[in-house]
Amino acid sequence: MTNRKLLGFLPGLVAGLTVAAALLAGGASAYHTNFQASCNNEYFNTSDVYRSQARSYAEQGAWEGYQWGGGCWNNNDVDDSPGDPPQDPNTRGEGPDCSGFTFKAWYERSDTSDAGFRYHYRMQNTHGPYVAESFKYGAGAPNTTVAKANAIMMDAFASAYHIGMVYQANTAYNTDRIIEAKCEACGTGIWSRTYRGNPDYGGARRVGWAG
Repeated sequence: MTNRKLLGFLPGLVAGLTVAAALLAGGASAYHTNFQASCNNEYFNTSDVYRSQARSYAEQGAWEGYQWGGGCWNNNDVDDSPGDPPQDPNTRGEGPDCSGFTFKAWYERSDTSDAGFRYHYRMQNTHGPYVAESFKYGAGAPNTTVAKANAIMMDAFASAYHIGMVYQANTAYNTDRIIEAKCEACGTGIWSRTYRGNPDYGGARRVGWAG
């Protein structure tokens, strides 16, 4: 290659490599936030837990991120891992998914035969053994079903694909305020939902609350 051609070729090559590097860096930044590297495994067993305590615990997760298969979050009201590809636990982003959020907010234990209570720190990276459908059918010693008409604060509505907890019940109009980990794009929050009147959903309840 002549010097003249080389001089014309090099700037284009450099520009192309720069754009490629920027695209790769942007993709890596969105995909590999690795929020979970800061998570821990801290918990303690407890008893005499009230529904109001469970709701307060869940409130700390509201407005955080959503991570499919995830289990830890902080409480800065920001998704610290935005834009991760959905349904990929390898992104290791911030937030729970719907069943993991319920598991922790209901103070459940990983042993499905144990109905005792366990406090999970927000930053404890645990999901629990249940998926949404498990809760719908009352699987596990801590869980049972309940008629949707009788669902109250911190019961839940569960389908084969999603579960959301009752933050504020509104039986008159079947439009409850639900606290839930909803999706990667929308995160975790509190919204008005009509799950009570949706035939896909059944009522779910954690047994043993102190009140």
